[in-house]
Amino acid sequence: MQEKVQNKLINRAIDVFSAEFGTPSRTTAKVLAWDIRHDLGSVMQIDGPNSEQGVYIWLPYPTEGQAVPEIALEYPGEAGRHSNTYASPGLSRGLPVIKLFVRTETQLRETIDFIKAFRDSLPLSDINEEELSDQIAMPVDGSALPTPKEIKNRREAIPRAVQREVWQRDGGRCVECGTKEKLCFDHIIPFSRGGSNTIRNLQLLCERCNLSKGNRI
Repeated sequence: MQEKVQNKLINRAIDVFSAEFGTPSRTTAKVLAWDIRHDLGSVMQIDGPNSEQGVYIWLPYPTEGQAVPEIALEYPGEAGRHSNTYASPGLSRGLPVIKLFVRTETQLRETIDFIKAFRDSLPLSDINEEELSDQIAMPVDGSALPTPKEIKNRREAIPRAVQREVWQRDGGRCVECGTKEKLCFDHIIPFSRGGSNTIRNLQLLCERCNLSKGNRI
């Protein structure tokens, strides 16, 4: 039996994944892995530096035209990543992947729905960012008309040819700090603000610079 880690969300995620997808196919001190389909593996990372804040879930990269979750980091096939992911279906070395940073119960349920849609070859749903700070509900003037919500563009998978062009152009390095470690694709103008998957709108950033940029937007 896998020893419970000191993280309530990871423990909850283990229980939910096991209920939905059965006993893990592979268990190490660093990850739990489920072989969900012959070409679809899911790896739950339990040794991440931010594991006290949430849980990392690695998945194969969606096919072109499918949705990519808001909470995903997009790893190029050429980039290095957690070595315990390579043994799972769809996560072999040289393939692009996504890493989800799940921080809430809602995101966990949406992740399960996303994986089940992936497994069943259905359109992939989004997994949205959530505000984690508690907010006090304010009274609303019922006579006022509600302001329509801005409709965000759906973030879609980057075509593999575009991924290769961006990798070659940026020389396999983070354009901010120059590192070759933990490289991800970054949309200069986010999809939520009208960005796209064009070569001009994509760049390589390491995880640290990517998350730092996200905090500034």
